[in-house]
Amino acid sequence: MSEKWNLSDIFDSLDEAIGVSKKALSRCEQFRKEFEGKVASLEPMVFEDCLIQYSNTCTLLCGLESYDYLVWSTNLNDKAVCAFYQDMQDTVKQCKKELTFLEVEICKELDYSKVSSYLADDEIGLGLKAWLKKCLKFKPHTLSSELEQLFCDQQSVADYWVRLYNEERAKFSIEVRGKKYNEGELFELYNSQDPSLRAEAEAKRNAWYEQRQDLFALIYNALLKSRAIAQEWRHYAYPAEAANLSNDINGDDLTNLVDTFAREDSPARALAHRYHALKAKLLGVDKLPYQDRLAPYPFEEEGARYTIDEAKELILKTFAEFSPEFAKIAEMFFDKDCIDFYPYEGKADGAYCMEMPVGFLPRVFVNFNGYVIDVDTLAHELGHAVHEYVSKKYGELGREKSCAQAETASIFAEQLVFDALLKAETDPIRRFVLLAKHIEEMIATTYRQIAFHRFEDMAHEARANGEVSAQQFQEMFQSVMDNYLGPSVDTGNLKFIWAGIHHFFEYDYYVYSYCFSCCVVNSLYEVYKSGMVENFAEKYMEMLTDSGIANYRQALAKFGIDASSPTFWQDGMRLFEKEMTELETLVEQITL
Repeated sequence: MSEKWNLSDIFDSLDEAIGVSKKALSRCEQFRKEFEGKVASLEPMVFEDCLIQYSNTCTLLCGLESYDYLVWSTNLNDKAVCAFYQDMQDTVKQCKKELTFLEVEICKELDYSKVSSYLADDEIGLGLKAWLKKCLKFKPHTLSSELEQLFCDQQSVADYWVRLYNEERAKFSIEVRGKKYNEGELFELYNSQDPSLRAEAEAKRNAWYEQRQDLFALIYNALLKSRAIAQEWRHYAYPAEAANLSNDINGDDLTNLVDTFAREDSPARALAHRYHALKAKLLGVDKLPYQDRLAPYPFEEEGARYTIDEAKELILKTFAEFSPEFAKIAEMFFDKDCIDFYPYEGKADGAYCMEMPVGFLPRVFVNFNGYVIDVDTLAHELGHAVHEYVSKKYGELGREKSCAQAETASIFAEQLVFDALLKAETDPIRRFVLLAKHIEEMIATTYRQIAFHRFEDMAHEARANGEVSAQQFQEMFQSVMDNYLGPSVDTGNLKFIWAGIHHFFEYDYYVYSYCFSCCVVNSLYEVYKSGMVENFAEKYMEMLTDSGIANYRQALAKFGIDASSPTFWQDGMRLFEKEMTELETLVEQITL
């Protein structure tokens, strides 16, 4: 098992990838010549062949895009790699531009009877049918072929802004007490028992972002404008509508989700405030400094530090107790060097699982420092990887899943590992610390992400009235953070942190997916622990496998969960309520 991933099964070199990208472009041009203007008149078998060719081409493009990003995110300071990244992005966008006619003709020219005929045809695979249904959801928002090609070109320009943002953030470096840190390494300082060290680290982090606030504000303004142009031309009623269609969640569902975590009289909202009030009390302050919301408790000893081998053993053992199949798949990613583990210069911060096309194993990217949270993160990303692996059953088009569904497997995997750690711990102090850290992660996954979502809403609204200043972004961000953090946290020093939330820049309306999936997982996990559903693990694996062809309501119904219930989101926080109650009980057992 290597500390870095091996990408040679994808391409041996950058030059090979470039050569393949040129062949891919030629292939896309040929596909367009063969089928453009003819889709509506194709017989079922020929139409299926068209979709299979399209699927195979998408497989090739996915491999190019994935390899491109994998190389770039681990070499952000290498100018040659950055140039390769952009060239590849441009070529892939050109390929997709050649393919835009297919979805346009499906949405604009296929009549209802023909669509019904295709969907009823047993010869057309489930994966292709699922993709066709998803495509048709965007029928009211699909433009002419020429305009769709233009938007492909416009997206290429927007991608340059995202690249500028990421490459500027990759330069992050601050010196704290004689040692230099990149942003991914700051967790070590925030985990210190020295409050002055935590404060110094946060002050210098803020200062770094303050120096670049105008640049980041300009980048975000450009991206918001680009997204607003697409919204206007595609006739979306509100900025989040495209994301909602992709996630198969309607506007009312999203409003209910947001209200559950942000409305002043919501019981769920009070839980986060309750935790922060408890932490402030135990840290002996009236208000927690923002950087101390995740700080260790005064009675907390140096937490257990795990090696990669120890983390691997713990995670795989836990997965195997739930599902031997799940564990066996996860083990492949270790054995076949599909994980890049440690932080190093030029590597991006954070963590992700990169989807790979049919025929290739997903890749896992983490910045492992050995803390419990790093073990949880590794489990989270492995959950994604297992999900990606099993969902390939229905082919390249049939494995496409919503962002909200994609986060379900990862959060469930993380919950399994946390539960195993908690079950093995009997000491009240160590049990308290485990619970507290898990609650903090749950708050970050739910309340914090809804605060980010509300910031996105406010940013879109403000941008509609003209360019938004860095000061305005700061004020909007602080207002939503105050709402979720509550009166026990001092938010006065988080002015510039909005610029460090990469989801705002790289995606549009992705963040609520985390909260969505956390509520889904909490409900699923309670059913699992109750033992009320026979063969739960097998059904769970089926749910992951079928995630590209079934929506979340259909999936949850198999477990007796009604996702259409008005109280569904609130019910999804019952697990948090139970953990919070146990935490408060443990306080009484701890001798301070």
